[in-house]
Amino acid sequence: MCTFCGECSAICQYGAIASLPQKTLTYPELCHGCGGCQLVCSVGAITEHQREIGVVENGIAGGVRYIGGRLRIGEAQSPPLIRAVKSRLPAAEVMIIDAPPGTSCPVIAAVKGADYVILVTEPTPFGLHDLQLAVEMLKVVGLPCGVVINRADIGYDGVQQYCARENLSILMRIPDHRHIAEAYSRGIPAVTALPELAEGFVSLFEAILELHERRNARVRS
Repeated sequence: MCTFCGECSAICQYGAIASLPQKTLTYPELCHGCGGCQLVCSVGAITEHQREIGVVENGIAGGVRYIGGRLRIGEAQSPPLIRAVKSRLPAAEVMIIDAPPGTSCPVIAAVKGADYVILVTEPTPFGLHDLQLAVEMLKVVGLPCGVVINRADIGYDGVQQYCARENLSILMRIPDHRHIAEAYSRGIPAVTALPELAEGFVSLFEAILELHERRNARVRS
C-alpha cells in the first residue's frame, strides 16, 4: 500500500521511520507512539500494534509498598512504562514518585499530575545549570517545587543565590559525608548510615505538607 511519499518519515521527530525511493524502513525501538505517522499516511499503510517495552513490578520494602517499572535493555523510550506504573498506584494519602534526572519526556511523564516536586541538586555549577532547566520546565507545566541540596557543604553558593532570586524554598541540606556514599553504593538508605538525618527528612515532609496546604488555601480563596 505504501507509495513511498515520505510524509511519515518527515513527521517523525525520533528517526523511527526512514523512507527510501522504493522501500520504507521502520525502527520500532525508536518509536514514541505519538501516532503522527499514521495520521499523515494518505493510503492507510501504517497501523499501530502493541509491543513489550518493560515490566511493572511491585512489592513491600521496610513496610513501604512500592511499584516500579523495569525497562527492557535497549529501549529508547520509557514514558509508556512510567504511565503504566502510575496507573497502578494504590489509593493513598501520600505517594512518592521517583523521577529520572533531567527535563526530558520521562521526567514530564513522571511529574505529571503531582501536587509538589522536590528537585535534588548539588552545589556545583553543573548542579545549578540542571536545576535552572528543571525549574523552567516546572514553570511551563505549572507545578510548585522546592529544593534539596545534596553534598551541601562543599563550598559553592551559586545554588543558594539562585534559589533566593527565584524564591525557591530550600527544604533540606544533606551533608557531604563518606558514610552516605558508602551506604548508597550498597543500597542502604542514608538514614540507616546516619540516623541523625531522620529528623531532617521528617522536617522535609512536614514542610512540603505545609507548603501544599498554603497553596490549596490560596486557590480556594
